[in-house]
Amino acid sequence: MLNYILKRFTKIFVRIILLLFVLGVMLLSILYVSYKSRANNPYPNEVFDFVDKNKSEIYLNEKNKKYLEERKIWAIRINNDGEVIESFNKPNDVKDKFEITDIARFTRYYLNDYPVFTYILGDGLIVFGYPQNSFDKFPINFVDYRSFTFNLKLSAVFLLIFLFLVYLMYKIDVKSIFKKLEPVQKSIEELYEEDFDLLEEVGELSDLSKTINDANMKYHDLKSTQAKWIRGISHDIRTPLAKIAWGLNEIKEDKNLEEIMKIQDQVLKISNIIEDLNLTMSISSLSKDKFTIADPVPILRKLIVEKLNEFPDREIIFDNELKNAKINMDNNLFYRMVENVLKNSLTYTDGIIKVSAYSLNDKILISIEDEGQGIEEELIEKVQKSDISHVTTHGMGLFISKQIAEILGGSILIENTYPGVKVLFRFDLI
Repeated sequence: MLNYILKRFTKIFVRIILLLFVLGVMLLSILYVSYKSRANNPYPNEVFDFVDKNKSEIYLNEKNKKYLEERKIWAIRINNDGEVIESFNKPNDVKDKFEITDIARFTRYYLNDYPVFTYILGDGLIVFGYPQNSFDKFPINFVDYRSFTFNLKLSAVFLLIFLFLVYLMYKIDVKSIFKKLEPVQKSIEELYEEDFDLLEEVGELSDLSKTINDANMKYHDLKSTQAKWIRGISHDIRTPLAKIAWGLNEIKEDKNLEEIMKIQDQVLKISNIIEDLNLTMSISSLSKDKFTIADPVPILRKLIVEKLNEFPDREIIFDNELKNAKINMDNNLFYRMVENVLKNSLTYTDGIIKVSAYSLNDKILISIEDEGQGIEEELIEKVQKSDISHVTTHGMGLFISKQIAEILGGSILIENTYPGVKVLFRFDLI
């Protein structure tokens, strides 16, 4: 979850930077297009070059007048005495004679609100006037190079500082969120554990913390109710089953012996199912602190000897490569875990059964293999997924073995070997 949130924030940060970049490019593009679209007036230097190139005895001849007319530009030519000696479309409010101060003023600023541009000729000046509001003139026509470069560098530094601060704020926010969500993630992972620690319901994540705490409490309430219900049902069923078993012994005769034995088998099967249900509920509430570090081989030997005595006509091969191997275990649970699998092989298959114990890559592996017809893949999938719906007695034993393996810190792998089935337990070597 934290990695997901971190990736999301990274994507958001990158998208913001990309968005700022794209918006900047779009803004510059729009400004450029807008500038180009409004640049209907030719630059004064282009106008002067054209007029100077096409002059005759006079500057404002017909060709030049036509050129100026098409571009809505008026013009006047002033001699050294300040008198207008040539003009074209001169506005009425523009004088015919100028003082030197007038020339200095409109050269830098405007001439009667007209943006004008002045060029030196051999015998005076030529002035080109543009429509009002077509150009803006600035009184400053020079730049301090040192100030300009300093301002440029300062802008670059401020831009870098801005980007650094954005990145710094991003890292701080991510770290803060990560710190706040880390206990939440841990609690979610341990939601169904017995040693679950309640979250503090304070701060921005108080609602989420409360939801997780409530979920854990509801789970334990449900689990407790379920265990009590199963214990009650088990007690209610076990009593009449015991009476049935005693009653069957009383009415057992030679002529009905076969039928009585069948009924007793069913009674025993129901009793085993009840026992499995009780064991399933008790396993999930076991404390790992009660486990010990021990060698599993003696328990395997004991189990195999007992089963050989119980099934003297069967062959069980024990291939042991372990020497003083230690794992985290509970003797009774470990015995039951392997017994469930071995009992299935003895009950439902014929042929040789092989039990192997060996180590590989700091793991202890215990396998039980038989030569039977195998197990339905659907049942194997249900056991691996801890789905006990519609699971038979055969599958319930495997499910309990899986529970025990996991509570002991190990795992189980069930696979068909065609012919037969192989059940493999893995545990960390200590």
